[in-house]
Amino acid sequence: MNSRLALLGLPFACSVCIATAHAQEAPTDPRPFFNWSGNSLTLLPYGWGFEVDPDEQSTFTFEHVHDSRIGDFFMFVDATKFHGAPDGADDSTWYGEISPRLSLGKTLGKDLSFSLFKDVLVAGTYERGEDADVAEAALVGVGFDLDVGESGFRYAQVNVYGRSELTEGTRDGFRDVQVTVVAARPFSVGKAQFLADGYFDWVLGLGSETWSYHLNPQVSVDLGNTWGTPGKLFAGVELDFWWNKYQIPHSPAFDTNQTAVSLMVKYHL
Repeated sequence: MNSRLALLGLPFACSVCIATAHAQEAPTDPRPFFNWSGNSLTLLPYGWGFEVDPDEQSTFTFEHVHDSRIGDFFMFVDATKFHGAPDGADDSTWYGEISPRLSLGKTLGKDLSFSLFKDVLVAGTYERGEDADVAEAALVGVGFDLDVGESGFRYAQVNVYGRSELTEGTRDGFRDVQVTVVAARPFSVGKAQFLADGYFDWVLGLGSETWSYHLNPQVSVDLGNTWGTPGKLFAGVELDFWWNKYQIPHSPAFDTNQTAVSLMVKYHL
């Protein structure tokens, strides 16, 4: 190699070799991004006891959930058919929610467990109905995954949000608070396997809207377990208790306190 090549080429070549060596030595994370994911279809073929909306209705729901290296994600979309809607009124509607959560424990690589909680997350939810002027809201806050231990619960989480109504006439920023609790617990009766799961939303009513409490549990039997495919097909009932539904104040003239029951079939894809 002549002196010019030695002066011009060698230092550059060495720097490339060193950079390549470092790149080859850099550790790579072998874990997949998604730890697990699931999709499900739920049919409520008939339900009764609803308030504000027509008393009888049917609903078809798509749900998606996944857990990843940075947090978790849940979304659902309901398509509802009203039975006996007044003439001229809409006989169907849709509603959906998107709820991502960023795990501080996972992203920081630290153990953030304390007391009954095993992780702390930045939580958000976007709610939207068919008519955004009637049903639309944004929620941002903090979530906690509970350490269920040997309690028998599959999972339990608590989320505390600042709530901002985005509907027409109520766009006043994050001036309300919502507490959401989600949990699931399998149990058995003889050889039959059951699942009780659901959520409740409590809107405190600190902003321009009134308070609201929505409790929505499901109790179902694992039909697939009887023929060797557990966790695939469930059948049961969904209960829907809602005080001040849609944050409309209850009064003797307009009942917005709801106690509804729906038959339910759920299939996990």
